[in-house]
Amino acid sequence: MTSNYNVIDLFSGCGGFSKGFEQAGYNILMGIDNWKDAITTYKNNHENAKTINDDITGITGQQILDYLDITFEDVDVIIGGPPCQGFSLSGKRTLSDPRNILYKSFVDIVNYIRPKAFVMENVPGLVSLFKGEAKNNILNDFQNIGYNVNYKILNASNFGVPQNRKRVFFVGIKEGTFKFPNDFLTFQMLHMAPILFIPILQVKKLSMTCLY
Repeated sequence: MTSNYNVIDLFSGCGGFSKGFEQAGYNILMGIDNWKDAITTYKNNHENAKTINDDITGITGQQILDYLDITFEDVDVIIGGPPCQGFSLSGKRTLSDPRNILYKSFVDIVNYIRPKAFVMENVPGLVSLFKGEAKNNILNDFQNIGYNVNYKILNASNFGVPQNRKRVFFVGIKEGTFKFPNDFLTFQMLHMAPILFIPILQVKKLSMTCLY
């Protein structure tokens, strides 16, 4: 399956999130991450994509567009998973943890580039942590820049992946409201292999489909 939808991956790591979109037919334009080894791996996984190995807090949306030599209209989806150590159940959790505000860079870049949609994932503890304040801050930030946002905790084991791995997904679109499917059985299976489910842009709406 192929499409003309272009994706930029923030906090890209080694490129797993990008790989899912790629296998769903998206065109991966770029991955950005501060970890040199991760970007090296990303390049091997996405040979046609450009990369930036730098602190995203110092990168602007315009710099990304200039580096890719494209305009706002050329970017359809921005994806990413900001570092989540500050929200994780495995470590010390404080709302003031500087790692908890890295998502602000995600918001800033989405606000500047104005893609049709964004998908951001994080650890499920974010939803209830600090009595929901962290989650509410994220929702408010995206709603304030004009996106209708919905979120849901998904377990990979409910979607054909042999792993009990939960993550919260925030999906924002400009028109309408994104609706999450209930479980694996609501998807049209394209392939069978262990991977996450990726949102697929359709005309004026966003739906979910299984990649593997």
